[in-house]
Amino acid sequence: MPLLLLLGRWQQRPAMATSLAAIGIIALAGTVSYGFHGELKPGAAAIVGVPAAFGAVAGTALQQRLANRTLSLLFALLLVGLGVKLLV
Repeated sequence: MPLLLLLGRWQQRPAMATSLAAIGIIALAGTVSYGFHGELKPGAAAIVGVPAAFGAVAGTALQQRLANRTLSLLFALLLVGLGVKLLV
């Protein structure tokens, strides 16, 4: 999403939606690939997938209710937090 914002000059909400759609497509492709190879573990997939699906729906609902400035600040805070975690 940051590249869509910085290089593509997209608005925040369409960039978030596009990023979320890409993540969904990649997850589906991975699931199908693991399934074809017989390595899909439904229990482990449910532990990861069900909360992720609920989180995506909740996050989408939340971002529709927040102002663009608030979204920008929260995203910046997330990136700073991830950067610190990677360095420590």
